[in-house]
Amino acid sequence: MGKSSVQIRSGDLNIICDAGIKLDEPPTHPLDPGKIDALFLSHSHLDHCGYIPGFFARQKFPLYLTKPAAEVSHMLQMDSLKIDRLKGYKTSYSESDVERLSASEIPVGYGEKKRFHGKMDFTFLDAGHIPGSAGILFELEGKKVFYTGDTNAHKTRLLNEAQYPEEVDVLICESTYGGRLHPPRGIVEKKFLEDVKDTLERGGIALVPAFAVGRAQEVLMVLRDLMEPIYLDGMARKAAHMMLKYPEFLANPKQLEEAVSNAYMVEGRRMRREIVRQGPAVIVTTAGMLEGGPVLDYLGRLHNDPNSSIILTGYQVEDTNGRLLIEKGFVVDEESRKRFKVDMNISQYDFSAHSDHNSLVESTKKMNPEHVVLVHGDLEAENALKQDLDGFKVHTPKIGDVLGV
Repeated sequence: MGKSSVQIRSGDLNIICDAGIKLDEPPTHPLDPGKIDALFLSHSHLDHCGYIPGFFARQKFPLYLTKPAAEVSHMLQMDSLKIDRLKGYKTSYSESDVERLSASEIPVGYGEKKRFHGKMDFTFLDAGHIPGSAGILFELEGKKVFYTGDTNAHKTRLLNEAQYPEEVDVLICESTYGGRLHPPRGIVEKKFLEDVKDTLERGGIALVPAFAVGRAQEVLMVLRDLMEPIYLDGMARKAAHMMLKYPEFLANPKQLEEAVSNAYMVEGRRMRREIVRQGPAVIVTTAGMLEGGPVLDYLGRLHNDPNSSIILTGYQVEDTNGRLLIEKGFVVDEESRKRFKVDMNISQYDFSAHSDHNSLVESTKKMNPEHVVLVHGDLEAENALKQDLDGFKVHTPKIGDVLGV
């Protein structure tokens, strides 16, 4: 139905898994699903939760999700609405629609088997992607259908590894990293820390852009033993405090609490200016792909400093400032209408929260589905996975396609 949203129909039952927005200019949203009986949210990233208030503005339905997913998704939906208005885009919902969602939300814990309308059982399983993320197992009409959402089969400092059901009939599986492998996380962390320390020894500032939800908090945990001051800026501050309210959804809640308490919370441009003036420091800030947020304020002050570094913590999507920085060595601040040539040291590390190719193939084979439906990946990624899933009925649907299984 779009990025990312999947419809499951069984008899007169119409179930929606996720309702995200594709972060184009302007953002695009899923197709009209008709009357929704229930919506199930796998996790609170905008490409999965961003359009839920848009559907809710037109009709009411129960929304099943974990407690951290509820709180974080509201924060991101409100922020998305603010950005759309600043850019002059037409909005599909209002603040009151987001606020009214709470009355229809039904929190679900991991491993709790629930019944819906006497027609379907469902179970949320830890997806290992961000705090509160879930893969969702549906049992209906004698079949087991598992929707992975975004999934990570490997444990990190922040999160436990994803859990999967033993056998399913239909697997709806993300394919983001089809055809690509992640380096060992321990090696990534070691090289990342070396890069940060080298920057500090030069007297520079290590600017670390990171996604507000999940990535920024994990990076803080990696950095927590450094002696130099560490600052946290942007929406990542609020997200970190939200996560600490739900320790049961974290692998190491005490370590995260220590990392957050050791970091200084940045409040406004005056404090940013003072941090840059004072010298060696580490700044973890949004946005992870340099598309707005405090990172552009810092770049405006640091871009011509060869002793400082900008250390990217994940993949940079095409047509983002992050990709522009890697390929061309400059970024564009649309708000101030300025273009910065970046003389800082530029590096990139793979802190991905998605399973890579081999992990996706391995987990699929263990679940042994009759049908595999690949979503959330480009055609190249889907085809790479399809080649290694020989013996399964693999589907690579386009938006609007209907599969009968």
